[in-house]
Amino acid sequence: MGRIKPPHAESYVGLEEYRSVGPGVGGSLKLQPEDFVVREITPEGVVLDIESDVPGDMTPGDYTHFTLVKRGWDTMRALKELSKRVGVSRERFAFAGTKDKWALSAQRVSVRRVPMERLKQVRMTDITLKDFTYSDENLGLGALSGNRFTIRVRGVSSGAAERIEAISSEIVGGFPNYYGLQRFGDVRPITHEVGYNILKGDFESAVLTYLAKTFPQEDESTRVVREGLGRTGDFALALRDFPDNLGYEKAMLNHLVQSPGDWTGALEALPRNLQRMFVHAYQSWVFNRVLSECMRRGLAVETLPLVGLDVPPDDISSRVLESDGVEVRDFAVSGMGGLSSRGEYRDAYAVASDFEYKVEGSDAVFDFSLGKGSYATIFLREFMKN
Repeated sequence: MGRIKPPHAESYVGLEEYRSVGPGVGGSLKLQPEDFVVREITPEGVVLDIESDVPGDMTPGDYTHFTLVKRGWDTMRALKELSKRVGVSRERFAFAGTKDKWALSAQRVSVRRVPMERLKQVRMTDITLKDFTYSDENLGLGALSGNRFTIRVRGVSSGAAERIEAISSEIVGGFPNYYGLQRFGDVRPITHEVGYNILKGDFESAVLTYLAKTFPQEDESTRVVREGLGRTGDFALALRDFPDNLGYEKAMLNHLVQSPGDWTGALEALPRNLQRMFVHAYQSWVFNRVLSECMRRGLAVETLPLVGLDVPPDDISSRVLESDGVEVRDFAVSGMGGLSSRGEYRDAYAVASDFEYKVEGSDAVFDFSLGKGSYATIFLREFMKN
């Protein structure tokens, strides 16, 4: 049986191999947010609930912690809007991990010096705040043990149960711990390209890639205004024409209208978490390509480097970085030092725990848990292969 090739959108971000062999069950993900339910698992092992409201310690503290339940919002945009509603800086909010936009999700969030009563007054469509408690500590990035998923894959092929059984036995020892498409932008996977330009000190290209690069999957009206900016370079016209839902782009455009040629300032108009994501996305792209190469060669690897100032490349990573013209010293990000990256190591393979599935007519429903940093879409691509 020949090697199954992944879709172009996956290959574009380095997802070049499957661990299981043979055909998948096909199907479609995220046709509606309720098809993709994500519940954060706290460090204490508690799986957050979508519905119930369980208040915690009401002893006063500097930080208010709560569960953010959202439908059809990405985490950073939800918190940006929430910060406007309560009248404080977005930087006061912290969260343990981002959650998919096209999902129904529950995650913990903290905010500094905003009382519970003010948060309870907020009314936002498809947003619920609950499980309030006070603390003297902020919620740190990564302060979770994982996530519990319930995912409906619609329109699977006949004989899906048999294929799911066969594939699950093939990957019982682990599936490739790739970074998923959402790391790079589901519809417009460009964050790694922005990150590459930042590492090379080409902040103008980083800004223009973020603002003007288009992909066929993006809404046509949005593609038109991006293409127009790419042709004309007229930031004032783009500021007028870009739709209001592109708030990050409009913040960058507004800065460039006020301060022409200040490319670093345009990047700094974005939330700090989003700025950091660009360099991390480039590291993720390198990781994906290296893991794919290891799989093609049949190399047994347990961890791989996310190369940074403190984490040197291995042989394969060195060749990938060399092909990109990137050196370890570039991760100091000269000119935007706050975006420098020390690097870390990442498991090459991940295991889904408490895995269950059922086939309901033409749909398959998967229930499973993953450790923090692993992607449900990557687990499911082994089963779907489309």
